[in-house]
Amino acid sequence: MSERVEEPKTEILPEVVAEASPTEGSTGVPVWSCPSWLRLAYAFEFLLALIAVFTLWSQVGGQGHLDMLPWYTKLILVLTFSWCCVRFTAAVVEHQQPWNRNSMFWMLGMIVVGMVMGGITFYYHLHEAPDDTDEETTSTTVMWIRPAASQESFGKISRARD
Repeated sequence: MSERVEEPKTEILPEVVAEASPTEGSTGVPVWSCPSWLRLAYAFEFLLALIAVFTLWSQVGGQGHLDMLPWYTKLILVLTFSWCCVRFTAAVVEHQQPWNRNSMFWMLGMIVVGMVMGGITFYYHLHEAPDDTDEETTSTTVMWIRPAASQESFGKISRARD
């Protein structure tokens, strides 16, 4: 079979020529060329990612293990994971193809940070303070048995009532 598959045709869009360079403002500072609401959306996504990461980590890793971690470790890991999440979204939005080089890089960053979070949680799980197993915990059952004399007197009282 010598059939040839046609390659998809790509249309080249004409470039818009602007008076000033689109990457530099009047002060020479680079300008971000995205809608202004997108920055707000990324900020909200970052805040939402912070809450989601803390909640998920405490549910999956266990709140007890998470409480043993130093605060700065939790802060660095959660901020890093949230930042990778926002940058992943930005990489997907900014390019025509959703799976591009940048989005794969930030997805890999989320996976690596997630594995570090899991590894640290597992380390603290293995090195937590053991329970006190030296003490024997026994349960005591108390049972009250009436003496034989009191049972006889109880029988006499119940017969007298009849």
